[in-house]
Amino acid sequence: MKIGVLTSSRADYGIYKPLLNYLKLDSEIELQVIAFGMHLQESQGFTISDIKNDGYEKILCVGSMPEQDGIYEIAKGYAQLLGEFVEFWNRNSFDIVLALGDRWEMSAAIQASIPFQLKIAHIHGGETTLGSIDNIYRHQISLASKLHFTAAEAFSERVKNLVGTSKGVFTTGSISLDDIENLKLPEWSKVQEVFQIPFNDFILVTIHPETVETIDINEEFALLVYEVLVELVQTVNILITKSNSDSFGSLFNKQFLKIQNEYPDNVKLVDSLGRLNYFSAMNQCILMLGNTSSGIIEAASFKKWVVNIGDRQLGRLRNKNVIDVALNKKKITQTVREIINRKLCVDENKYKRSNTCLTIINHLKNQ
Repeated sequence: MKIGVLTSSRADYGIYKPLLNYLKLDSEIELQVIAFGMHLQESQGFTISDIKNDGYEKILCVGSMPEQDGIYEIAKGYAQLLGEFVEFWNRNSFDIVLALGDRWEMSAAIQASIPFQLKIAHIHGGETTLGSIDNIYRHQISLASKLHFTAAEAFSERVKNLVGTSKGVFTTGSISLDDIENLKLPEWSKVQEVFQIPFNDFILVTIHPETVETIDINEEFALLVYEVLVELVQTVNILITKSNSDSFGSLFNKQFLKIQNEYPDNVKLVDSLGRLNYFSAMNQCILMLGNTSSGIIEAASFKKWVVNIGDRQLGRLRNKNVIDVALNKKKITQTVREIINRKLCVDENKYKRSNTCLTIINHLKNQ
């Protein structure tokens, strides 16, 4: 069985990793990794090198990415990438293609596949992020897919309503959490050395734009984030991972770079940590601050509080460790200070199921 796995960013690749490890070792499966999008951008850490270092037999690279992140550039990049994938699907055949998540690059790749009638298996469909345009892309991908592997039963029900059938819809849990309790993380000292992080105690910050909003709103949001971090850095160190290559992501990265330059001993900005290093940082941090899906899905398994700001993740299933705060400087800083020393007890992670990867592989083989 020939399986292609579409990966467009450090985010989806990190989630895929447990599943990719199983697929790579399965003698019945010919695995081909299809890398595109942010993986091929130097400004995003050129993470194709991470994929190559993981030793897959076949890696296929497709297309290019716009270096600017305005609405026009993203729209033009979508059209260009769609055309490049038309050529790619015309030259390559697969029994099944896996697509994860909701980014615009993933949507372009899948929309190009529709006339070729490829069997697409969508992972993490049925979820809702009302503060992000990715909500539309996610549903587009689901509508073009024949198989659906969702992270919770509520998401399966939404997919069934969306596609009009229960056939091919399976609740498997999030693959990023598969066997996470036995995951061997890098020692924090090793991560510090590689990324030149000068501190041990810190809050972990990952913030992306609210892409359903205008550039003016995101400029205000990015400035608010800078002001919040300036206030917090007076009492706590801050480790920041760069914003994704979404519309207006550069507005946030500009502010992140500014605060790092102003507080080089207490703020560290990194392009991308990679999955295991990011989990090590999550495990080490005091708490998380931002609006990323990792705070919604994985953080509970590390028993970390998450201060989730704004509306980007609005509508997503919450664990008890997530505290939602509006885009208000006083409320955000006050919430961080209130929970910074508070212990966290999470009974369960609502996104976790047993044997997620093996369950998905069994369903793939039964097609």
